[in-house]
Amino acid sequence: MTWVLIVGLLMNLVALPLAGLRILFLYRVISSGQPAPDRIAGVTGRLGAALKRQVVEVFGQKKMLKWTVPGTAHFFVMWAFFILATVYLEAYAVLFTRNPEWSWFVFGNWSLLGFLQDFIAVMALLGIGVFWAIRLRNRPQEMGRKSRFFGSHLGPAYFTLFMIFNVVWTLFLFRGAVEARDMGTSNGYGKAAFVSYALGTVLPDSTALIGIGLILHIGVMLVFLIFVLNSKHLHIFVAPLNVLFGRDPIALGAAKPLVSNGKPVTLDDLEDLDEDSKLGVGAAEDFSWKGILDMATCTECGRCQSQCPAWNTEKPLSPKLLMMALRDHTMAKAPYLLADEGKREAMLEGNTALKTEVERPLVGDTGDEWFYMPEDGSGVIDPDVLWSCVTCGACVQQCPVDIEHVDHIVDMRRYQVLVESNFPSELNQLFKGMENKGNPWNMSPSMRMDWAKGLEFDVPVVGEDLESLESVDWLFWVGCAGAYEDRAKKTTRAVAELLNIAGISFGVLGNGETCTGDSARRAGNEFVFQGLAAQNVETFKEYKVKKVVSTCAHCFNTLKNEYKDFGIELEVVHHTQLLNRLVRDGKLTPVASGDGAAKRSITYHDPCYLGRHNQVYSPPRELLQVLPGAEYVEMERNSERSFCCGAGGARMWMEETLGSRINENRTAEAVGTGADQIAVGCPFCRVMLSDGLTAAQAKGDAREEVEVLDVAQMLLASVKGESATRTKSEPAPGKSAPPAASEETKDVETPEAKEAPKEEAAAAASGGSLFDLGADDTADPAEPEAEVEPEKVEKPAESGGSLFDLGGDEPEEKAPEPEAETDSEPEPAPAASAEPADEIPSGSLFDLEAPEPEAKAEPAPEPEPEPEPESSGDSEPEPAAAPEAEVPPAEAPADEIPESGSLFDIAAPEPTPSSASESEPHDEPAVEDREEEPAPEESTDGTSGGAALSQAATFAASDEDEDPDTILDADDEPEEPEEPKAEPAEKPAAGGEAHQPKTGADIDGDIDGGGSLFDL
Repeated sequence: MTWVLIVGLLMNLVALPLAGLRILFLYRVISSGQPAPDRIAGVTGRLGAALKRQVVEVFGQKKMLKWTVPGTAHFFVMWAFFILATVYLEAYAVLFTRNPEWSWFVFGNWSLLGFLQDFIAVMALLGIGVFWAIRLRNRPQEMGRKSRFFGSHLGPAYFTLFMIFNVVWTLFLFRGAVEARDMGTSNGYGKAAFVSYALGTVLPDSTALIGIGLILHIGVMLVFLIFVLNSKHLHIFVAPLNVLFGRDPIALGAAKPLVSNGKPVTLDDLEDLDEDSKLGVGAAEDFSWKGILDMATCTECGRCQSQCPAWNTEKPLSPKLLMMALRDHTMAKAPYLLADEGKREAMLEGNTALKTEVERPLVGDTGDEWFYMPEDGSGVIDPDVLWSCVTCGACVQQCPVDIEHVDHIVDMRRYQVLVESNFPSELNQLFKGMENKGNPWNMSPSMRMDWAKGLEFDVPVVGEDLESLESVDWLFWVGCAGAYEDRAKKTTRAVAELLNIAGISFGVLGNGETCTGDSARRAGNEFVFQGLAAQNVETFKEYKVKKVVSTCAHCFNTLKNEYKDFGIELEVVHHTQLLNRLVRDGKLTPVASGDGAAKRSITYHDPCYLGRHNQVYSPPRELLQVLPGAEYVEMERNSERSFCCGAGGARMWMEETLGSRINENRTAEAVGTGADQIAVGCPFCRVMLSDGLTAAQAKGDAREEVEVLDVAQMLLASVKGESATRTKSEPAPGKSAPPAASEETKDVETPEAKEAPKEEAAAAASGGSLFDLGADDTADPAEPEAEVEPEKVEKPAESGGSLFDLGGDEPEEKAPEPEAETDSEPEPAPAASAEPADEIPSGSLFDLEAPEPEAKAEPAPEPEPEPEPESSGDSEPEPAAAPEAEVPPAEAPADEIPESGSLFDIAAPEPTPSSASESEPHDEPAVEDREEEPAPEESTDGTSGGAALSQAATFAASDEDEDPDTILDADDEPEEPEEPKAEPAEKPAAGGEAHQPKTGADIDGDIDGGGSLFDL
């Protein structure tokens, strides 16, 4: 056995120093990252929780076992490394003692240990067989992007499986040879080590064979060790560390705070920051050591990639490829970063590869759809990769080694926004609106209580009706969407009615409420978020807020998880949680009969920021399952594996120009369940799915009866014994046949809203302005408030402000005039302009001229027979129908705002707006500037007059740098909106505005003027 000792020592003398040098290099690289004292404190301050996490996630493989078959295989392979380590201890003991009969000091020849060693080795063989089969079934060569191994290093993965196989068979050779020598004696593990014993019966009793098996077993291990330390299988050693130092309990919910040199950065610290301070991550060296540890831990398994909504809709973002690119770049740049500053320049001389990595920007055009970090020295990741993220958290949720992808993406966005000022132009007005008006729609703060108009009870406002929140049970946080977005207003009203029915006292902040800042923070504008948060926290403290209920999942997450960093602890619940509690307590009781108990099937879409970020899955489902007449069906992707709607991470305000639409992908899955109603619990989700449904219905891929409703609306309808929405079969007044509109068209109470034609839905599906009404709530063609909007556009244009700067409280001052003027004429407009209504999506909502009515003046008389059925359905508007048909240009501007007028045009209500609409826009200073832009005529977004590609596109450019391809032209020439009407059919799959929210302050006339939300 002397030769075995010599060979064994030589192998170790060569391999172990190489392994040691690599370990030292990795330690230096990881520790060179920016400080992260919170991660150290997170372990020392919660040692018990940290150890429990190790037991559950590392040893128990909890996250791996979410995928049963590969998880089970990995469980046995992982435990094989632990248990077979005892065999290597035996092997080294035999090597140094040169005694094949050596046994454990304590365990001796403990049969249980021998059984476990052989059993786990066999299971490891089966496990690598499963892995091999999984990889062959998911070969990227055949499946392309659909394979979760697309982009992974396939060769090293197969080599790893081969090396594990070598470890196992050499183990059995060594142990079998020992058993052959001990056969018939009391030495060894005997029959308990069933495989080794079986081999011992056939192998010869040979000391040389024992030595060969020993050398092979140790040699394979040493080669494998060197390979692992230089490959993605480094996770074998660093994954437990990454789990240990991860955010507790998971890196979701609150966004990672902005830090510089390991210290949080607030608005108060800006003046004290020196020039070396880093805001966000702009280079490899800006990552914290935890970030670099994340990169080193990536196993390239592709679970994150398989769940990513961006990747699944043909966008370039893959969380796996992102981490791989960052890891490869950081490791390649590491020698330069670890060298003394005086030696760095010398290192670059003659070293082209290192120089390329040093000069490579972290974010830059890669020139390829998916390839990260190309050899030509362009960016490590493409800007499209960075801005495609919807921050849904699916990658973090599925990652078995707790990599924090979203944190790194947000940090890189912060650098691009705060330092480089390099971000999608659509975000310009988002930031401006949140900073100046306290809402992303850039609308007047004084309009925040418009949602409550017409309710049968008073909504107490803190500061007006209440001195503080101590006198009521809850602060009802309405949110920007709930206050301004017309579909979300219905949810707001429904929740208010339900709380009132249940006898729950609540108050609202009214005009004193401002945006929580969620979109700004996840878009990288940390300081806008902090300013809004500080303002809200001050308000909360002033009015003694303790308990908050929110209808918006994003507000819920921000208030619950992020405001604690600003010095306030709140009890925050989602409205589905509170309503579920009230139903269980018997304070809300669904009626078992009536229209509210109609037979229908319902499916539920999990909002990412409610479910995945905050683990709220059961309450909304429990509410839906108790609704009388409702049959609940689940989508294939649900709960933790739910698919995003596409609105998170500020994507609500940005256009999808790459791949297919996320919302349409999710809507197709919902429609595929056969459900009649798609339930949501977030206004962002409602906008996205409603517009996705509109697109599907326009293509004939979804039944006209399918609709999108908030859980609160469904519950209120059930409690009141009423139908939540009008059915499609119910003919609208003034029409002989029901229109082909989306689910929310049925949700609107006004008869006029039901008259939106099928062409409108089709156009909305292919693209429309930010304020297109097609998807969820078709606007009232005779909307009174809409007529008085033009002045509000004109004034900001003169002052150089935002298109949507409404000028203080002017909307409130002027709105009553047109209401009084047009209240008596809600119905005639559809009869007089039935055909113009068909072309709502073809014109920008900001085209203020009257060209469209003129173009349709001749065909307008054609639908004159329609007033007869209209009179039969509604007798009041009949007398005015004929005059309007005779003078369509005069009435069209008032009644056809969704076609060509801005929802925010607040012009004085002249009785003859025809001539005014033709002349006034040409008198505005902004008109000449916009007339010079050729883009509106060449718009490819499916809208006329240069309508923006998305809601975000309306905010695309600042006043100083307007992009004609993205700015909504408020005052285009009359001819321009007419020409591209046929373009919607040519619109790319990813372009358009179908997913964008409607923001007409008073579009929902019946909501403001009626009683209950469901008074039909």
